[in-house]
Amino acid sequence: MKINIFSPNNRTLFSRVLGFLLLALLAVSSGRWHEQSLLVEHLLWVSGWIAVGIGALGRVWCSTYISGFKNTLLVTEGPYSITRNPLYLFSFIAGLGVMLLTETFTFPLLFSLLYLLYYRGVIWQEERFLQQHHSEQFQHYVQQVPRFFPRLALYHEPPSYVVSPPHIRRFLGQVIWFFWIAAIIQVLEELRLQNILPTYFSFY
Repeated sequence: MKINIFSPNNRTLFSRVLGFLLLALLAVSSGRWHEQSLLVEHLLWVSGWIAVGIGALGRVWCSTYISGFKNTLLVTEGPYSITRNPLYLFSFIAGLGVMLLTETFTFPLLFSLLYLLYYRGVIWQEERFLQQHHSEQFQHYVQQVPRFFPRLALYHEPPSYVVSPPHIRRFLGQVIWFFWIAAIIQVLEELRLQNILPTYFSFY
């Protein structure tokens, strides 16, 4: 039986396994910037929370447009007018922010590499689906709007839009997890400072 590693269920599994492994490593690791440069440490921490906020708000913004329509309509308004994959873009920003809260460069770089490698395949698979179901409309969309990194000059939005409250509520529940993980990282750091957790590794 052929396994689709980019399917929604496996995508969720990948995200959870990646998050668990990174948190497990983080639980026994510390950042060296606390000893080398408090300025760098504080900048990483502040940047992390800003990125988490931007990513979370961005996902909520995307959900108002895509919720309930993902597999039925080709959404090209709002955030989807400047990038074809705004949900993945804002998830990346939020995840990167969470990793910046480790106050290292190692964890953000590791996360970025794994995320971009895996979700490149996810995006390619979804594009094949959209091409099959929306053909010419999607082809025109591809020619106008970039795949991942936004082109702000393209932005447009309708004066009104129909939304799906149940789907948005589910999205809000997903967004909260970014803040829960960020809080867990802060707790792990405090436990290490109190010598409750051992420190086996240190990273810049």
